[in-house]
Amino acid sequence: MAANDSDTLRKDRATWRSFPIFRAVDDAVLDLLPGLAQRRTWQPGEIIFHRGDPGTFLLAQLTGRIKLSNLSQNGRELLIRFAEAGDLVGEIACLDGGERSSTATAVTRVEAMVLSRRDFRAISARFPILNDAAIEHLGALLRGTNDRLESVSLYQLHARFARFVLLTLHQANGEDLAPVEMLALKVNQTDLGLLVGASRPKLNRILQEFREQGV
Repeated sequence: MAANDSDTLRKDRATWRSFPIFRAVDDAVLDLLPGLAQRRTWQPGEIIFHRGDPGTFLLAQLTGRIKLSNLSQNGRELLIRFAEAGDLVGEIACLDGGERSSTATAVTRVEAMVLSRRDFRAISARFPILNDAAIEHLGALLRGTNDRLESVSLYQLHARFARFVLLTLHQANGEDLAPVEMLALKVNQTDLGLLVGASRPKLNRILQEFREQGV
């Protein structure tokens, strides 16, 4: 194997291993993925998939930001989450073959590797460890959803926002946080309010109060 080929192989392995599900699998699995996945880009505002679409693929997001949300019949938006580089998007419907549970929209220019459900199933049939990794990942998603529902249902807005910030810090930096941590959300107050179940004016008041209290 030429040096350039070897470097490309290591780079591809490192890229795929940075994503949930593929993080703990063997090199033999990772080496199959570059030949199967297609690299695609979406421009800001472009719909990647709609709620109700068949789950025929998953995205391994390389760059940009994706908004996952739903619209009610009266036009009110429910913001599920933002996906960033290093996240998987659309994996639930891809894994179980069901419909998309939310609409995915590119907020910025997005680049991602697209892996079809057919190819994922073919690889997991050969390497069952991929199924185990998928179950572990889905369990983590469910726990995160439960935490968010608990926050919205049981806590007042001050506590909901504080829990959201702490959870995001832990996701970005691990469980052992330093006494001072920086958190760059890059989200406007309207979207941030949607994430914690509050209007923009209410969230703005919370931010002002926390700032005055030195939080």
